[in-house]
Amino acid sequence: MTHVSYRGNAPAITDVIAGHLPTMFSNLSDAIPFAKSGDVRLLAVSSSKRAPQIPDVPTVAESGLPGFEVLTWNGLMAPASTPPEIIDKIAGEIGHAVKDPNFVARLDDYGAEPLGNTPKQFAAMIASDITMWSDTVKSVGLDLK
Repeated sequence: MTHVSYRGNAPAITDVIAGHLPTMFSNLSDAIPFAKSGDVRLLAVSSSKRAPQIPDVPTVAESGLPGFEVLTWNGLMAPASTPPEIIDKIAGEIGHAVKDPNFVARLDDYGAEPLGNTPKQFAAMIASDITMWSDTVKSVGLDLK
């Protein structure tokens, strides 16, 4: 297997469309418009269940790799020196936003599902991902320090 590094999803999906790259994993928000236009074919989603925006696309697990689940996420971060009361205020506002039906519907249009977790939960999620991906990062020779 060949590993090709890209500076973002846009250049990678452009190379898939052009035929320079045979496949890639992409965020739904980037892939769905190209699938709708016929420029790419969606093969599978990496979540444990099918995406409601594209219910005919199977999961990787359904496609022959049982137990496969890899999720992408976006998160809001601030400098480490940000006062805790500011972090709490921002987290509270995000907590309100993820309960707003209009906001949730907008995210759904992009293929995203809001979590609205706390800063501690987010930190734990990042720590878990670091543990999960550390061997992969080392195997491709990346140095994250």
